[in-house]
Amino acid sequence: MKFNDLARKAAKGSGPLSYGGAVHPEDLIRFSLAYGADGADEIERLCKQHGWHEDGVLADGKRVTPLARWAAACIAYGRGGIASLKQLLADRALATFAIAVLSEVRSESSVTVLLDYCMSTTALSDEPDDPFWRALGALNGLTSFDDGLVPPQEQQKKLQELVIRTFSNSGMAYQQTLCLCALRGAPIEGSLEWAEAQTVNDPGAMRARSTAIKSLRRRRSDACKPPNAEEKRQIRRQRALDV
Repeated sequence: MKFNDLARKAAKGSGPLSYGGAVHPEDLIRFSLAYGADGADEIERLCKQHGWHEDGVLADGKRVTPLARWAAACIAYGRGGIASLKQLLADRALATFAIAVLSEVRSESSVTVLLDYCMSTTALSDEPDDPFWRALGALNGLTSFDDGLVPPQEQQKKLQELVIRTFSNSGMAYQQTLCLCALRGAPIEGSLEWAEAQTVNDPGAMRARSTAIKSLRRRRSDACKPPNAEEKRQIRRQRALDV
């Protein structure tokens, strides 16, 4: 995206420009990652100019994208990097937006922040939108796929501990499924044995357990080699087709 493209998108659309025009959260994240502090200034300018909404539900009940909160997370990253996103995690109104940006930064530092957040907090609800579950989902997306990050041993151990602790307190099928999926990012001693020992009844959780076991066995094999850049592109392309 060229620098001026964001302003053009913000000025498009048949509805009020306070709804964001043709701007989507993904646009703001990409813009922030590409242009840093200059991008943050531009996002802030457009947010003020068009009066983007902070709440996702207006007074008349209409649902809109809370683009001002997305903007706040992207501005924070553009100006202060991951350290600023870490600070936003303390604000439940902005935590899920900060988590979404962290998941796109795709770095060891973002994994560290997400792990520390999950290890130091608990879910306040069973809803998938709770920041804790969002953060665990982000860790899954960053580390569990073959084209993802390979965390150092210390991070893998923390992830293993997090998954086991969370699974033992999880009463819903989607939570168990998420834990089993996320365990793939920790192919260290004990993970495979733990996954094999778990009993799940939900079909989705059963599939996740089977997939986790296969992945952990393969990743722990001496013959396993990390994919090269081209293989990673092919993996991402196939995953996009499978969605």
